[in-house]
Amino acid sequence: MYPYPKNGALWAASALALLVGAANAQSEPARQACDIPNETKRGVCVPVSQCAAYLQVRNVTNLSSERVNFLKKVQCEVEITSTATANATTTENAAAAQAADDDSNESAYKPLVCCPANGQDYLYPVIQFSKFEYRRFLDVTARFKRKKLKRRIQTVEPSTGFNLLNECGKQVTNRIYGGEIAELDEYPWLALLVYHSNDYGCSGALIDDRHILTAAHCVQGEGVRERRGLKHVRLGEFNVKTEPDCIEEPNYLSCADAALDIAYEHIHVHPEYKEYSSHKYNDIAIIRLKHPVSFTHFIMPICLPNQSAQTPLIEGQMFSVSGWGRTDLFNKYFINTHSPIKLKLRIPYVSSENCSKMLDLYGVRLGPKQLCAGGEKAKDTCAGDSGGPLMFFDRQHSRWVAYGIVSYGFTQCGAGPGVYTSVLSYISWIESIIKP
Repeated sequence: MYPYPKNGALWAASALALLVGAANAQSEPARQACDIPNETKRGVCVPVSQCAAYLQVRNVTNLSSERVNFLKKVQCEVEITSTATANATTTENAAAAQAADDDSNESAYKPLVCCPANGQDYLYPVIQFSKFEYRRFLDVTARFKRKKLKRRIQTVEPSTGFNLLNECGKQVTNRIYGGEIAELDEYPWLALLVYHSNDYGCSGALIDDRHILTAAHCVQGEGVRERRGLKHVRLGEFNVKTEPDCIEEPNYLSCADAALDIAYEHIHVHPEYKEYSSHKYNDIAIIRLKHPVSFTHFIMPICLPNQSAQTPLIEGQMFSVSGWGRTDLFNKYFINTHSPIKLKLRIPYVSSENCSKMLDLYGVRLGPKQLCAGGEKAKDTCAGDSGGPLMFFDRQHSRWVAYGIVSYGFTQCGAGPGVYTSVLSYISWIESIIKP
């Protein structure tokens, strides 16, 4: 196992540190005033990690729809200088926005929240549904209960006429950028792994209508055995504590479909993965679902990288990560607060050379099939899942691509980069599993 020094200790087989900050390394932006729902005094926009009031609300075990409504309302609007970025409303026209963000000298987007200026807690961190929307919410809830029963007992049929190569990595959300909390239909390929202990210990990514890409340590090893093995895979989830998942938007109620729990048929762990290895090489696995799934706005596959395409692995290139932050289930050495709602963040790629220099300090050797990303000090909270994808937005084809799988990182979030299994290095193995 890894050494566990007191400061900046490495954590193995757990979750990635998502970086949550507002300033770049060169300068802190002036704090802008903002309005807090249910309060007369204005607040100020600060990085998520610097607002104790926000974290206190977000980090509770159960988050009601009304509290999620509040959390989304206190996310600060970030001024975007690029016209292309400001006008981006879909995956397709967000390509120009991504280019503007990544290619400019301005700091990359990092989420801010409206925090009480006096450092106090929020007075009433809840936004109730309006009477009209509350009636709609009750109606959706009633329909959801009937739909849930039906979906649990029916055979899930695959989509027809779907071209995976052309349609993977697409999402229909109209807010690609903004906030730390994901939209209901954002990153529809994310999957939760549910164990027989009913823990949500890891994530994965849907890569076609029947296969989930994840980390080997999420399906094999001591942590998995302690939780009595994998029970099923959940797709289309947003808030693990509420059913249905609804957000009150201006002039309408937005609700997600019922999350889908589906059993698995077989688990393929890479043959060269060694669960007791300290370096976690070949930390990759594929879960074959019992039935193909139908694609919806809330369940879609992510693309795999193309071996012949130019890779985006350049120092500082921005990637995205998302998950529920279940960082405590596979690690006995520390406990981090996790979120019941899906979070997201963009993090920078770190070259193998620079990453190795830091890992060498702890006696950890980066392998040729591993990637690094993240690691900005004092600009983070822990909010990512083991087994989840490291995602890149391919501007040329307007689609999201999975370039990495969360493998391990640092216990002190932001003390160093997280380490990922390189998906591109295992394309041949992946195809040998899913193509037959």
